[in-house]
Amino acid sequence: MHGRLLAVLIALSSTGLAWSAGSESLSTGIDAIFADYDSPDVPGCAVGVIHDGEYVHSKGYGSANLEHGIPISTKSVFRIGSVSKQFTAAAIAILTDRGQLDLDADIHDYLPDLREYGSKVTIRQMVHHIAGMGEYESEAAYEVSPGKAFRFGNEDYWTIEEFYQRARAQGLALAPGERFEYSNIAYFLLSQVVERVNGNSLREFADEEIFGPLQMTATFFNDNVDGIVPHRADGYVPADSGGFEVLMTNLDWVGDGGVYTTLDDFIKWDQAFMSGGAPGGEGVRELLFEPHPVTMKTMTSYLLDDGAGYGFGVEVGKFKGRTAHAHTGSWVGFRSIYVRFPDDDVSVIAFCNRDDVVENGDKRKQLLDYVALQLL
Repeated sequence: MHGRLLAVLIALSSTGLAWSAGSESLSTGIDAIFADYDSPDVPGCAVGVIHDGEYVHSKGYGSANLEHGIPISTKSVFRIGSVSKQFTAAAIAILTDRGQLDLDADIHDYLPDLREYGSKVTIRQMVHHIAGMGEYESEAAYEVSPGKAFRFGNEDYWTIEEFYQRARAQGLALAPGERFEYSNIAYFLLSQVVERVNGNSLREFADEEIFGPLQMTATFFNDNVDGIVPHRADGYVPADSGGFEVLMTNLDWVGDGGVYTTLDDFIKWDQAFMSGGAPGGEGVRELLFEPHPVTMKTMTSYLLDDGAGYGFGVEVGKFKGRTAHAHTGSWVGFRSIYVRFPDDDVSVIAFCNRDDVVENGDKRKQLLDYVALQLL
């Protein structure tokens, strides 16, 4: 009896030592990928790897603020660009699950002041990027004066309502349901649908229904960029003269992006799906990770293998043969990536406050490849 117990204890101890060594090895490799960011005089990234419900690597590389030399940490608040779309889609899914929203209704049922498209455009099509809405950056509707395009980012300014007035006048780029065509404008309009249906802004709805229940206390849709954000990381781009300069948006609209969050918070979102405790319950979870058939035939993924499709704000498919849920984000001086491997209980996160992270080989993809090699 005592001999068997001793053998078990030795085996458990050996397993723990082996995993500790493996975790150390994993971190050594990740450190090498971000070595040139690991300095107080450059911006960088907050990088996290989750395995079996815990961070096996969580570390900041570089500075959240170059003016004051504030290092990036797991509490640094980053703008995550289009990784935000899964939260917008989750809000739509929650309203749908409650019977307050019909995914197959025409968008005009909720936003009657939109221009007539000549074809039915549904909420479901908008969520999956098959509504044919196209993008807003290249549309004539977005001009500050005839022939002069609105400069998105921080050069020109519109309020949310002023932007909505332009967005509602935009025509379709192609026939609804024809093929996958990524559309930020569709997700901005979905934020307006959430507000019209429940009476609160997307920020307020997400605070109450998603971030609050998960105790994601540092996470929110930032629909007021003039507000104070404790521990916020500034966004940076390389300056022509060398070094870096700040690039932060002055635009308040959300839905297509706009979520601010931290590594410490994001594991709560990740684990809500791993544990089955997602906001809204199983019905919402099933909606989020069901790719539309049209997207599986017409979408090309930056991250996933051929045949991937688009669910509710997230790409769903295979990465090197393993089931994966993935999305990247990019806006002004920020880049992000989030990939979950549900069958392996592994997730990869990188929030970066420099837009040159994709130059000379995208470090986010290098990170993903390395973690997959080590843990999958």
